[in-house]
Amino acid sequence: MITRRNFIKVGGVMTMAGAFAPAFVAKSLSAATTNTAQSKRALVIVQLTGGNDGLNTVIPYADQTYYQVRPTIGIPAAQVLKLDEQLGLDPGLKAFKDFYDAGQLAVVRGVGYPNPNYSHFRSMEIWQSGTPDTVAKDGWIGRYLNTQVSADGSNSRDVGKLAMNIGNGGQGGGAPLAMWTDKTVVLSYNGAQSFRFLGDTATAKTGGTDRDAQLVAAKKIYNIASGNNVADYIRNSALDALTASDQIEKIAAAYKTDVTYPNTPFAGRLKSIAQLLSSDYGTRIFYVAADGGFDTHFNEQLQGAGGQGYHSKLLSGVAEPLAAFYKDLAAKGLADNVMTMTFSEFGRRVAENGSHGTDHGSAEPMFVIGGPGAVKGGMYGTQPSLTDLDNGNLKVQVDFRSVYGTLLKNWMGAEPAPVVGGDFPLLDFVNSKVS
Repeated sequence: MITRRNFIKVGGVMTMAGAFAPAFVAKSLSAATTNTAQSKRALVIVQLTGGNDGLNTVIPYADQTYYQVRPTIGIPAAQVLKLDEQLGLDPGLKAFKDFYDAGQLAVVRGVGYPNPNYSHFRSMEIWQSGTPDTVAKDGWIGRYLNTQVSADGSNSRDVGKLAMNIGNGGQGGGAPLAMWTDKTVVLSYNGAQSFRFLGDTATAKTGGTDRDAQLVAAKKIYNIASGNNVADYIRNSALDALTASDQIEKIAAAYKTDVTYPNTPFAGRLKSIAQLLSSDYGTRIFYVAADGGFDTHFNEQLQGAGGQGYHSKLLSGVAEPLAAFYKDLAAKGLADNVMTMTFSEFGRRVAENGSHGTDHGSAEPMFVIGGPGAVKGGMYGTQPSLTDLDNGNLKVQVDFRSVYGTLLKNWMGAEPAPVVGGDFPLLDFVNSKVS
């Protein structure tokens, strides 16, 4: 027999973006009849966990100071993928060089925030919340979603569909802080096989095959209103999860592509995003973590199989799947609808350490990728000096909230100030001619 408690245990297809019941539980929980999405534009946020070494990502190969302070881990100029006479990319970023040459890659240099924090946890919290000066209870994407919820909360369930965490970007595999909100629910999705009603494992052990019957029973249970706001919120969330599970399983089964993605978890997550974007499911913001840890304290360029350095391999593990992703989108006529932003919680210190690695630093480069009609490729911001330092760290040139604000205003069509907590200078990497 399936009960509410049993259903929650065996049917875990959804996680709530936040540690508390949303405020909209006191309002109408009826399904909205309108789609709150303003356009077909989508944003993919890629997290590089651990603190990516920006100086070995966007390399100032023409500055001899770079080689003086990095005698063993500096990338030789002959190997650098040159973008201009001063800067180039790590050899693992060949796919990004192709994007750049095609005008599809914007490089934002020297990004960070005032008074940098060098703790992984706190700095990631800052980037995800968008509030360097306070400890926030919600995230910057969560606050964007809040601006889309109507005054009476009646469309909150539709708004929740606008964003989705793909994979394990958050603590414990749930939604990351960036998507926490108290007005709606954000799904966490880790593949069609995981995002489904599992049925009671006890019957599976005895050869039972009554998953469908259990699913019918679960839907009946959760269609019974209790009159209690919190209970009805949980009930409706469960029903939404079951509906989403059915829909996404069908989307994944129907998806066809001629593009071969790399055989990595990150590539698989990007393929899941492509599946959803090619459907009419309605999600417009995706959060996904890249593979591997970018906390390169030692042996940063240790040669592995194929002669590729450790950090270079991490970077190629980001670039190659994104190249397949955009090739897939282009084949479906969707590339100009999708903008991708990469970030890490901080950069690394300028000088290498005694373990042939780098320690926690401050400013970092961010990449923004889009279709040829969406992004204005090129360099943005000022390259930080390697000699005018802040206690051995690069000085921040661009506040990360300027990047967020640009994407919110010029790509998503939203006012940035309520989301990022003020007015920050906008950048020019979004093509003004994009439809």
